[in-house]
Amino acid sequence: MYLALASFISGCVTSSHAEQDPIDCTLPHVDNRLSQCERVRRASEFSGCLSADDISEHSCLLMDADVSFCSAEDSLPITAYFDQSERTLDCAGGTIDHGWGRVSLPQGPATTQRTRKPAVRFFNDRSLSDIAVRNCTLRGTNHMGIEATRFFGGELGPDGEIGDGEALPVGHSKLRFENLVIEDTITGIYLGSFSQSVDIHQVSIDNTERIAIYSEAGSHDVRIRQSLISNNQSREAIAIDSTYDSEVSDTLFVNNREGGINVYQNCGELKGIVCPVIRSTPPNNNRITGNRFVNTGVSGVQIASRQGRRHAFGWCATLNGLPGKFTDTAEGNVVSDNTFVCNDGTSLIVQDGPNTIANNTIVARKHCIPFEISTGGHGSSQSHLLDGLQLLDNHIDATRPPRLRNVSDAVTIRQ
Repeated sequence: MYLALASFISGCVTSSHAEQDPIDCTLPHVDNRLSQCERVRRASEFSGCLSADDISEHSCLLMDADVSFCSAEDSLPITAYFDQSERTLDCAGGTIDHGWGRVSLPQGPATTQRTRKPAVRFFNDRSLSDIAVRNCTLRGTNHMGIEATRFFGGELGPDGEIGDGEALPVGHSKLRFENLVIEDTITGIYLGSFSQSVDIHQVSIDNTERIAIYSEAGSHDVRIRQSLISNNQSREAIAIDSTYDSEVSDTLFVNNREGGINVYQNCGELKGIVCPVIRSTPPNNNRITGNRFVNTGVSGVQIASRQGRRHAFGWCATLNGLPGKFTDTAEGNVVSDNTFVCNDGTSLIVQDGPNTIANNTIVARKHCIPFEISTGGHGSSQSHLLDGLQLLDNHIDATRPPRLRNVSDAVTIRQ
């Protein structure tokens, strides 16, 4: 689970602030974040269009109607709150700007916790659908650009498990984020658990402090297309966490220090700190195709990126809170027709099978490893985890050899 939830989502976090009580994960959750806003306006107040003359101080805009900005020149300090389905925010080329710069933060009241709000937020105690955010620049939030989280308090029980044969919950669905620029935020877009049918199209995300796009447990049919992700700082640019049947295609990744795309099934981390969602859907059958990865630091793509990660006592729900090594799972994924260019790190890391890695072009110069196949933190006794992995017809131009660890005859490498 993404560590930032511990400070962002008050509904499911044992807060570090003394005035907030721990949440009871067995009870239905009520989203009360709107009550924390100093100024609340309703979209229905504004007939025609919304301009910078209408709102001069940060306001929470309740989306009880569709909203369009009047022009591309408009820049408003708002947080758009979606509490119902079938709504659209169209900035018409305009900007939502909270004023947090990439070099320094503003002084005075703007630095207080109550102002740390996303540009766009979904109520997290209900499942919303048919929502579009388009033609916007979302800038300078000391939070997320778009927070589409979903909290299932009382529905999954205190252990966060889904019973055998029980249908998966429905999160937010039929979401469209298109023609957006998101810059200078903590996180770009956060998709909550069990999101489905999400189209992220022609979105540029630059200079996020943590993750550009995070797709949470149980999400599926998430499509990230024709986008640009650059200068991500302290985590991988895209986290595919227990998300399945999804795709990242025709997207450019540039200068993301901690990596491009990580595909993994985490172990229900932060046990006892947030209400758990035990991962019942491994990140299988995803497609990563036609992308370009340039100077992506640690790696361009990692499949089963948490393979063999060692966890301390109380940290991992899947291990029942006991210390030990976690076995990651990511199968049936296809990484094809991508281009990787690097001077450091590793272009491509695969730590589980069966998966297919085909027709990629890798140009690895200086210290960069062209690809790694390994069992991660596991030893040779777990070499069967890689069974069925295929690397086929990839084009490698590298100064260093690939890294192969615990690879058995059940792995096919044909260049």
